[in-house]
Amino acid sequence: MTGGVLLELSNIYAEILQSGLRTYKYKNSKIKPAGAAEGNKGAIFGYRSKEHMIQGRGLVITSKEAAIENGDQLTHWTPNVYRFGTYADKSRQFTKGHSEGNLRQINTFVVDIDVTGEKFNHGEIVLAAFDRIGLLPTLIVDTPGGYQAYFALEKAVYVTKKSNFKVIDVAKRISENIRKELAKELPGVDLGCNHFGIARIPRSDNVLFFEESYRYSFQEWISWSMKKSGDKPGVVIPFPTAKKNEIRQVDEKWFDLLLHSEKLKGSKGLLGRNNAVFTLSLAYYSSGYDKATCEYNMIMLNERFSNPLRESEILRIVKSAYSGEYQAASKDFVRELCHAWVSPDLTDDQLFSNKAGWWKFKKDRKDRVKSHSKEWQQDILHYLNEQSYTYKPFVYSTKKEIREEIGVPERSFDAALKKLKEINQVFYRVTRGRGGGIMIASVRALMRTIILTKKEVREAYFQAIREAFGVAGTLVQEIFEQLLPMGNGYIQIELLKAVPG
Repeated sequence: MTGGVLLELSNIYAEILQSGLRTYKYKNSKIKPAGAAEGNKGAIFGYRSKEHMIQGRGLVITSKEAAIENGDQLTHWTPNVYRFGTYADKSRQFTKGHSEGNLRQINTFVVDIDVTGEKFNHGEIVLAAFDRIGLLPTLIVDTPGGYQAYFALEKAVYVTKKSNFKVIDVAKRISENIRKELAKELPGVDLGCNHFGIARIPRSDNVLFFEESYRYSFQEWISWSMKKSGDKPGVVIPFPTAKKNEIRQVDEKWFDLLLHSEKLKGSKGLLGRNNAVFTLSLAYYSSGYDKATCEYNMIMLNERFSNPLRESEILRIVKSAYSGEYQAASKDFVRELCHAWVSPDLTDDQLFSNKAGWWKFKKDRKDRVKSHSKEWQQDILHYLNEQSYTYKPFVYSTKKEIREEIGVPERSFDAALKKLKEINQVFYRVTRGRGGGIMIASVRALMRTIILTKKEVREAYFQAIREAFGVAGTLVQEIFEQLLPMGNGYIQIELLKAVPG
């Protein structure tokens, strides 16, 4: 390995493994400073071939120094760290300790993508993650049968007895959702392989994409996963602050009392678990929360019941609450539930902040005078997707024409467009004067066009985009630059010659 490649692998291993291993080898270190001492940490496992991996013949690696030394001689490793590693035989060939119960920390999610026939471009993985997840891969590794994408955590999450090892279950749900989302856009995503098992090791000859800034916190992944399918990370989702003068049922005193009651159970003559779940779900619905958030919190509530309902029953109740047939939770039901399962001595002053008993509830969008900014943003993106195609990934028109076609008020359009630019969803440029207008493109469309552009014109195309939209220094530019070194064999695309100067 050259010095530059060695440095890059060192950086990759540091970002993936984090603080799970020692920095230096315990014995025979070539770089350990004199007098430096390190405490015991974890271990990973490395394998010199796929056959050795299947047989369980490998190396126990306990330092980053050893990982770097052996990197190009290995084909596979365990990027998530175990508490210990040892050998099962005296000749030290067969490793022991590679089991889920021995996990020390989770550093990364890995997605295996099997490609039959000719490979699609690895940039499509970045695009799929950008489009389906909104969180980007840290690393893409080339494999004989496809690709592996690493989604490294900003900070490792530790597996502890104190949490009853629940972090593993939470991480598995996140990993499942990442795979399911990517599979909607990419062929060959392996949905069934071990979530925290053995993966292809990054080497000097197989790293296709690496961007260390694309690492996200475990909480970000929890939030994303929860929105996708109501995952159960182990904590109730915090409520966002209400707008001024907005009265929501989730902000009422009774809501918190009932949500955290552990006395609920079904009893004859009393409103029980089903009614409590339905009432709380109506509160979520009337307060504007999406169904996935409600499902998540109701499942968490159900887990605290001494005699919980079936999860399918919870989902059925939430679905009913979100059917649109109801507006908000009944004050009489709330009062009876809280008297039965919190305290019979609770007064209305202790339960309700709003004496009139009216709560603001979410209307269908068609019934609202003003649509939320996020909805306008989605309308703009949908319009751009409809109007854009590979050979012309931008729209050139006037703001007025676009607004009228979408049906967005002027102020709302400008605010939504500004927000989309801030979050790297669109580029646009406004030209003033006679014959002026707005040139606008979704980042998604531009990225796809760059990927499909032949290598020999890709840099020129990228430069044209930079000049047309002024994207220097943005997150998107970093993404584009990572996509530039890709291989040949793609469709010839005209540069932005149609873009007005």
